[in-house]
Amino acid sequence: MHEVFIDLDELILRCRDKVSRKFIQEAVSCYRAGAFRSCIVATWNAVVFDFLHKLRELELFGDKEAERLLQEFDKFRSSGNKFKELWKFESDIPEVALTKFELISTVEQSDIKRLFEDRSRCAHPSMTSLEEPFEATAELARYHLRSAVTHLLARPPVQGRAARDRIFQDIESEYFPTDPESASKYFQKGPLARARLTLVRDIVLGLTTDLLIKERSEDEKLRQFSALNAVSIMYPQQTRDILNDKLSDIIINKVTDEKWDKTIIYLGSITAWDFLSEPCRLKAQSYIDKLEIYQANQSFLTKFYKPKELSEKFLLILIKASQIEFLKELVIQKFHIPLMDLLSLKEICKDEVFKEKIILPILRDLSLQATLDELLSMIADSSFSSDETIKFYINNKIKDSSLKELIEILYYPNLEQWVFDLIDSELEVKISKSYASNSENLLLSKNIEPLIELKSVYKYLKCEFKTNVIDLINKSVYQSFEEVSFNDFLSLPRQYWNVIDEEQIKVLLKNNTGALINKFVNSNRFDSAETHSIMIVKIAENLTPEQWKNILEAFFENDQIYFSWNCYKNFEELFKKSCNLSKEFREHLKPYWITFRDELNRLDWNPKNSPKQLVSNSKSLKELINNYYG
Repeated sequence: MHEVFIDLDELILRCRDKVSRKFIQEAVSCYRAGAFRSCIVATWNAVVFDFLHKLRELELFGDKEAERLLQEFDKFRSSGNKFKELWKFESDIPEVALTKFELISTVEQSDIKRLFEDRSRCAHPSMTSLEEPFEATAELARYHLRSAVTHLLARPPVQGRAARDRIFQDIESEYFPTDPESASKYFQKGPLARARLTLVRDIVLGLTTDLLIKERSEDEKLRQFSALNAVSIMYPQQTRDILNDKLSDIIINKVTDEKWDKTIIYLGSITAWDFLSEPCRLKAQSYIDKLEIYQANQSFLTKFYKPKELSEKFLLILIKASQIEFLKELVIQKFHIPLMDLLSLKEICKDEVFKEKIILPILRDLSLQATLDELLSMIADSSFSSDETIKFYINNKIKDSSLKELIEILYYPNLEQWVFDLIDSELEVKISKSYASNSENLLLSKNIEPLIELKSVYKYLKCEFKTNVIDLINKSVYQSFEEVSFNDFLSLPRQYWNVIDEEQIKVLLKNNTGALINKFVNSNRFDSAETHSIMIVKIAENLTPEQWKNILEAFFENDQIYFSWNCYKNFEELFKKSCNLSKEFREHLKPYWITFRDELNRLDWNPKNSPKQLVSNSKSLKELINNYYG
């Protein structure tokens, strides 16, 4: 990690310890003033204070050797006369920094030793010839300034084996950041800040080997990948050089066939490599080529009766492989599978880049033969919803759809507004044409149900529609209902009644009152009895006394009526309507209702063995009649 030139002011800023920084600042001032001997002396002083500061930091981490040295130094310093011992303590700093704490390398130790020797020459002229005094040059002073800062003052107190152990211990913590940016910030405050190349190499290769060989939990692997990518952020070129040099050898020599999935995941997760040997590439391609995208059948029966299921494990490997340039084409070939299987990937795959680069191009190719259902399933994934190719084919399919098919589309969940707009426009065209040519027979009575369903759907959909389309639907429903027969109306689901004009329904029922009463009297199911009673309530004002009598008598003659819970509620409404008729008409009906009440009393539903709702509704109807007639 060589830097060509470092500015003096930057050297000052790189110092970690405040006291050491002051000495370096003093040394820089001396250098700029031409006092090069003083510069070297101040630089050594900075090294001594920085070394002591590092010992204090190591003591906090429980380092016994650092604690011993600090006690020894304090003892010498407090005695006031241990000059020889203090001198030895200083002179031993290069050796102790290397052998005891691995703060510096062997080469760096030579530089620090030379600084100590030159400091002695500068501070003790008796050690040199009086005729030839030691001359400190600007180059020498600057060299020592740089060596002191880059080798010691800028670095944290942990390097070498202790630094490695601490870094790996940090990564093992469950609280270690799992995104590279945060992990990089974390490392900036620890041993990896301005680390030596040997430490960077140890961390990169250590993590790489572990990820390729060891069995780890997903959380552990996530932290390790985060750490490795963080190192590549901090030291991009160094990490790239290390991996380009060693990665292929590790894979070929240490990764067994059973663990090649780890290799693919590693190569797809780490971007700090440019080179992979030819044997590694061939093995990777062969692995992907033989990878089975579907789960293996577990038994003879599932082989024939259970649909093939995609293997989530192998899919995740392929997703990683898609990020490796020389494997991308093989991955694309693997995903030429049935369209619905391809669409089901959205439940497994959350990688947006994979969807865009691999899945979307395949979907575009399949769009021409896809059904409208399949095309709509494509855009249900937000990653594909704005693709112009898929939208083009959806547009064409909607134009070719029948009215019934368009209605079915409206039931799709979470359709975007542009799809509704297409349907809206096509409905306008189809319904308008039907008025002109009746080409699809949309307005014939037998086709009233699709129109009513369409109006019902429009009523409850929460999206914007053209006003003229809604008016057109309302007009078509109104006109079509004019041709509807009584039996056709009875066949309509009751939920559609609320979208038909109430007066039209009443006119139809009035014109078929006899047939309606006959249907009620002969009701053969609870729900049909309920439906017929609702219709009767709608035209109660138009019933004759004889019809009233027949209706009230039929209630107790047909168990499908008197066992229908909701019929009681409908008869409450029927009674209320009879109470609003003319006084003379009410008198005609009174004996019928009195008889009806007496029959109700005879039913006498037992609360212990009768449905709760039936007992409750029957009681409510009796109370209503009693309150009116006394």
